[in-house]
Amino acid sequence: MKLQGSTKRFLSKLSTVTLLASIFILVACNDSTATAEQVPAKGNVTQAVADAVKPKLVGASSDDKGKIVLADASAAKTVVEKVKKTQFIEGKNYFEIFPALNTDAPAGKVEVIELMWLKCPHCYHLENAIEKYRKNKPDYVDFKQVPAMLNPVWAKDAETYYIASMLDASGKKQLVKKIFYAIHEQGRRLRGEDAVKRYFSQLGISEAQYDSVKNSMAYKAKINRARQISAGSQASSVPTIIINGKYRTSAYTAGSEEKLFELIDMLTEQEKEKGKK
Repeated sequence: MKLQGSTKRFLSKLSTVTLLASIFILVACNDSTATAEQVPAKGNVTQAVADAVKPKLVGASSDDKGKIVLADASAAKTVVEKVKKTQFIEGKNYFEIFPALNTDAPAGKVEVIELMWLKCPHCYHLENAIEKYRKNKPDYVDFKQVPAMLNPVWAKDAETYYIASMLDASGKKQLVKKIFYAIHEQGRRLRGEDAVKRYFSQLGISEAQYDSVKNSMAYKAKINRARQISAGSQASSVPTIIINGKYRTSAYTAGSEEKLFELIDMLTEQEKEKGKK
């Protein structure tokens, strides 16, 4: 027997209420300090999804049951994805930066920094994923790369990074990308300023242009800022991702490269919501 229109509407409303209640239960423990006990186990997730679907099947016709199951397949996927986010644990997958760093992001934006080093193979390996994130990131995210200055050698390479990026503000020349490629694919060491200047000349950058940037106040401000972030973030390795000056993570602590970007999304969304309050 077919269900009457009013009955269908009632079941639809009941379905929505039941599903929302189940989602609330599952994500209510989504706290940055969640312990292993607070994170739902796999079996509990499966049961919660089943419980969300089961009430809607009672009293429905065979046709309606099929429609309900199809609708809930999508809803169940959403529930599971939200539960997965609670699997990131502060102190294990990401770490609070205390005191928090000041940010340079425009009002209403959440700052994401990749602390990196030109000669780091891991940073080079992550570059394609970073570029993809940069192109597809939410509008409320202000992303920037900052060269790490964790020791004197890295500090010299940070100078090279900023000179290249400032001489190519539009990014059309892809100077930083070319330097990355030269170091990791061509074996160019670029040790010492003379070697760097010679390489820059091959890219069409004169020594006068190089010196002009290096002597500018804007360049010195960037170097000082990079030094502050490197020290204040308490990072000991790269690549390290810094979220809004408050949290530090990496592909290693997140669990994988894929999980790193899931964690970035979770923390940036969390910071965006905090900014609304």
